[in-house]
Amino acid sequence: MTNKCLIVAGTILCVVIVAAIVTPIVIIFTRQGSTNTTTATVYTTVVSAYWSFDNNANDMYGVYNGALTGSATYQSASSAVYGTGEMLYMYTGNSYFQMTTYFNLTYQSFTVDAWIYPTTISGDWPIFGQCTCSTCTNQCLYLVIRSGKLFMSFNYNDLSGSTTLNTSMWYHVAFVYNYATMQQIIYLDGVQDAIKSNSQPYKGYNGTITVGYSPLITNTYFSQYIDNVALTTRAKAASEILIDATQIYYFSFDQPNPYYDNGPNHYNGTANSLTGVSGRVNQAIRTATTSSYIQMYGWFASNGYWATKPFTFAMWINPSSINYGILKALYVYYNSFHLSLYSGGYSYQQELLGLTSNGQIIAQIYSSTVWQNIVGPFISLNTWTHIGYTFSTTIGITLYTNGVAFGSTGATSNYQFSYSPMYITLGYSFGYTGNFITSSTAYQGSVDEFYMYRRELSASQISSLANP
Repeated sequence: MTNKCLIVAGTILCVVIVAAIVTPIVIIFTRQGSTNTTTATVYTTVVSAYWSFDNNANDMYGVYNGALTGSATYQSASSAVYGTGEMLYMYTGNSYFQMTTYFNLTYQSFTVDAWIYPTTISGDWPIFGQCTCSTCTNQCLYLVIRSGKLFMSFNYNDLSGSTTLNTSMWYHVAFVYNYATMQQIIYLDGVQDAIKSNSQPYKGYNGTITVGYSPLITNTYFSQYIDNVALTTRAKAASEILIDATQIYYFSFDQPNPYYDNGPNHYNGTANSLTGVSGRVNQAIRTATTSSYIQMYGWFASNGYWATKPFTFAMWINPSSINYGILKALYVYYNSFHLSLYSGGYSYQQELLGLTSNGQIIAQIYSSTVWQNIVGPFISLNTWTHIGYTFSTTIGITLYTNGVAFGSTGATSNYQFSYSPMYITLGYSFGYTGNFITSSTAYQGSVDEFYMYRRELSASQISSLANP
């Protein structure tokens, strides 16, 4: 579902990753009172694979490629978790992905994370598997939905999640084994859902990795969508998994690929009339005309017209031009953040952030009953200022400047969205306006370090972004 190549001026720039050589350390385990020994190999170099299922079964790193079995296929972007690329679609029995190269997970830490969209949750629904022996303890790895909850097992070494899933919803799931602490951990949407200590390691020494199927559950296959499956031979920290699950975009705007999304989803941006300049952190982008912008696609917050899901965006701005002296300054603004269903800026469009004609920052959002807005402090010309915007239904908008909360609107029931993923445009509104932002004048100046999350960041987390 992600893009690994960035197209700039007709040239395709791709990230080339060289696989690391694994250095083994051999440890001998001896059973007390017995002459039998078991040899385990502990690997000190991290090995990773990533399958985006963007119309192929290839590993992003080019090492652990796979193939589809049965009727498994790829589904188009409109149904994908953030509306971009394709995903693995399994709609009949005997449909799944299998890897053609052996991936060693024995006696070591690992993390498997993925996006799943189940349409059935009763019974067992395999997400990921690798099996050496289906009747042997710790030699058959299977990660499944079992009776509505996430379930992790090495075979007779199990951990069940605590949260019951719903059908027809996207979830980020992560399964972690920490070899050093001997813990199995399950995460759901970035939050720890279950943990088990004193868990023996997975000991399978061969077997094909499968997605959507497990050899231990032979009559059941995952029903519907799986996307962005990542596998690595280390135990990811809780903070990493939270980012994987909730960070939508991160644009550093650094050269040589300023429009490459450095976040976990790699949703590269589309730029119009921007130049690279020195930034608040390394490099930044700067508007070159009155219609300059960067646009990104894939923010999906709702299954209907009114959304309730929290979100956050934050960035550094350095405005180079503001027209002073205009009367009714609260009604003439310079657009900074525009939301729309289509790339041309129209349909369900909103202006969420802007500058007044005399340099005040304004944040707003449209709910089903009223426009919520905050008119913030004055922003200095030719000076870097950090802006944070968080939303939840319990607090409404909270506007931050330089890491400090300026104010909140108060609780609101929802905000306008669409049934499909939306476009986000920084710096330009394509001539559209909305409520307190009644001028479509484009933002003039520089932007750096743009982040967006599908959760409400805390005050301390916003402060961390404002103090890099």
